[in-house]
Amino acid sequence: MEVQRGAKTQNVFLRILKNPQAMSVLSIGCMLAFGTLYIAQVNNAATKGYAVRALKEKNVELRHERDRLDIQIAKLRSIDSVTARESFLGLKKIEQISFIKTGSNVVAVR
Repeated sequence: MEVQRGAKTQNVFLRILKNPQAMSVLSIGCMLAFGTLYIAQVNNAATKGYAVRALKEKNVELRHERDRLDIQIAKLRSIDSVTARESFLGLKKIEQISFIKTGSNVVAVR
């Protein structure tokens, strides 16, 4: 019974392959399927391209922001900036500096 069923399905496929109308429908169906898959892949690649471009633009913006902040940090660390803020911070100039001298170079004793 199994051999007969296999022969019938093989016979049906042979009839479809020999029928020009069936082959036309099958060919058109395959072309539509492959065309749809191609369009989906191209659309996916284009979408990723836009995402990459947006990320590159964001990267450039962040680099400019970082450079601006580095310049601001350098200005705030400068001596002029610190002296301008010393009265605001309550800092006073040291009049006399005294150092403590020790007899040896040992810092800690066991």
